[in-house]
Amino acid sequence: MEPTIKKTTISWRIYKLIEQGVLQRIGRGKYKIGKQKEFVPEPSKGIESLFLKLKKEYPFLDISIWTTEWLAQWMLHLPNKHMIIIEVEKDSEESVFYYLSERYKNVFLKPDNEILNRYVDNKNNIVVVKNLVTGAPLQEINKIKIPHIEKILVDLLLDTDLFSAYQGRDLDSIIENYFEHFTINKDKMLRYADRRRKKNFVAKQIKKYK
Repeated sequence: MEPTIKKTTISWRIYKLIEQGVLQRIGRGKYKIGKQKEFVPEPSKGIESLFLKLKKEYPFLDISIWTTEWLAQWMLHLPNKHMIIIEVEKDSEESVFYYLSERYKNVFLKPDNEILNRYVDNKNNIVVVKNLVTGAPLQEINKIKIPHIEKILVDLLLDTDLFSAYQGRDLDSIIENYFEHFTINKDKMLRYADRRRKKNFVAKQIKKYK
């Protein structure tokens, strides 16, 4: 009869291997060899200032902010400009949009690609206000709430109209490089995709990535 090994013992051994940089966790009960490499971008002063202004105006509102500038280094074709994506709780989008429109140029509320192409002022970057999906994976860096990379990748896969400049070979390059350089938790991606009711689609799309 083979000796039994307590699950807690195995969990402790795995934890130590992760701590030592031998393993990285990529999902529930899923691991691969290598050191855990988290995507932790440093928000720019402009992003920080914009977020803090919004939190001052809407202290009780859940707000997330990020910029497509974080994607540029992994793209084959660099876009002409970047987008700042501001996501807020449902039913507060219009209020935030009007607040920002009085202070900044090129602010759009849930725009499609046609609107962006028709009305964007080429001298300025774009600020997009959209709905924050409940339960979306977020993290806090220097008191600035930004999405986890898993959320960003799912949004790129699903919001093809908004992120039209980041599709095709550029999308493949972005996702491949993030999977190569950072620890991507596929379970986290699928949980978020499920909240967007696109779990099966996203699962099929990410099968080719390690």
